[in-house]
Amino acid sequence: MTSLVSPRTLLTAATTAIVAATALTPIPALASPPSYRVVDLGTLSGGAGAATAMNDRGDIVGWSTVASGARHAVRWRNGVLTDLGVLPGDTDSAAVDVNEFGDVAITSYGSDYLTRAVLWRDGRLIDLGTLGGENSEAIGVNDRGQVLGTSEPAGEMPHRFLWRNGVFTDLGLQYFYEFTADVNNRGDVVGGFNVPPQDYPCTCVGGLLRDGVFTQIGSAALGINNRGQVVGEANGHAFRWQNGRLTDLGTLGGSRSWATAINDRGVVVGRSSLSLPNEEWHPFLWRDGVLTDLTDRGVRVNDSIEDINSQGRLVGGREGRPLLFR
Repeated sequence: MTSLVSPRTLLTAATTAIVAATALTPIPALASPPSYRVVDLGTLSGGAGAATAMNDRGDIVGWSTVASGARHAVRWRNGVLTDLGVLPGDTDSAAVDVNEFGDVAITSYGSDYLTRAVLWRDGRLIDLGTLGGENSEAIGVNDRGQVLGTSEPAGEMPHRFLWRNGVFTDLGLQYFYEFTADVNNRGDVVGGFNVPPQDYPCTCVGGLLRDGVFTQIGSAALGINNRGQVVGEANGHAFRWQNGRLTDLGTLGGSRSWATAINDRGVVVGRSSLSLPNEEWHPFLWRDGVLTDLTDRGVRVNDSIEDINSQGRLVGGREGRPLLFR
């Protein structure tokens, strides 16, 4: 008798194999960054919107206003804009991440100011619930179907969690001034952590949680890829970290910079100040040791760059409009 295996199971196995291989095999570098063509992705109502994340298949997620003025989580795929909706009884929602299967991590907002972490999968919204309190919030989703988020147990401050197939893994308390930023396919989590002595307001550092073990990385860790490379800010400068080695990415001439996202090729995006006396902040791209001012490549000074995929495409926003830079 022939056994049937679902496409999701096959793709999960393939993804696991690819992740294991990329951890060992360097990915060839791309050519020099081109000038970008800016594409307005459109919105549901013609009003405001934002693009927050993108996968390597080209799916883009974010939010858009609807006719009522509320915000709904949306997905752009092959030029088609899909309203991903809100939980029953809620008013607003926003998508924060998308994996290679098209699963979307969403936070749904109620009129009572309560929030719920949600996974949109195969056309339906899955309410992830909470750790026992009233609220939860989604932050990311990986190709294993793990949703990263925060939720408070009853009567406590929020905890970080990973959710998969209805099961929560509590990653521990998220103290005041801490934040949780990103997750990769291995389940590694990065963010900002208040370390002992946990003085007020915060003895905060960047860090990575792997299998419950904390590793300090810079001042703030803001992104991680599937090769375990972490980006963020350390001592005022953007960095890329791997296997204990921190690389200072420098600045565009000013005193400060930070990195916000990294793709699986190790290409980094972020923002940097220019030289004095005008320390204007510009978006940048870092590749193979070269820092490029993206305002020389068709990106405007005030454009937000939220994510970069392995094809080097960028998503973000400009003056309340969701954009693709390709």
